[in-house]
Amino acid sequence: MSIVIKLILSSSIIILCGYVGIMKSKNLATREHILREMIVFLNLVKNDIRYMMNILPNAYEIARQKLNTSLKIAIGKIVVDMINCSNNTMLEQSIVKNINDIEELTKYDKEVFISTLKNLGRSDLDSQINIIDNCISIIENQIKEANEIKLKNSKLYKTVGVITGLMIVIVFI
Repeated sequence: MSIVIKLILSSSIIILCGYVGIMKSKNLATREHILREMIVFLNLVKNDIRYMMNILPNAYEIARQKLNTSLKIAIGKIVVDMINCSNNTMLEQSIVKNINDIEELTKYDKEVFISTLKNLGRSDLDSQINIIDNCISIIENQIKEANEIKLKNSKLYKTVGVITGLMIVIVFI
């Protein structure tokens, strides 16, 4: 009877540790997906302000509807604050807070997003288009880096999770 319990407990530990490794590797894929969505978002905003002459809150909201990740929620909160805020300081704090809430991004990714969103709306149309284009090129480089990290570390996290589970089981047996 105790052997069955040990086997069930051992299997559970290995499966749990393997699951943690899988979740860590999924975070790497999620980062890449969010970066790709930011490019889609910026391209939609660029087209909206260039051709439709929409103001930024409207352009953000229209572009936000095409998103599927936590970026959609963050941009939605920023749009609400853009409409409700009376000064730039409160809006900048909202941008910083909401972008920093996206856990899958690196510190550098967040800094790029924050500086871009802060600088949009402070200048004329051509300058905003240039800001967006510069941000897109930076994010494309970040996507390449994220993809390399994902390919290199994804299997590693899964393997380390399972091996950690096995080590725990061996120690307790």
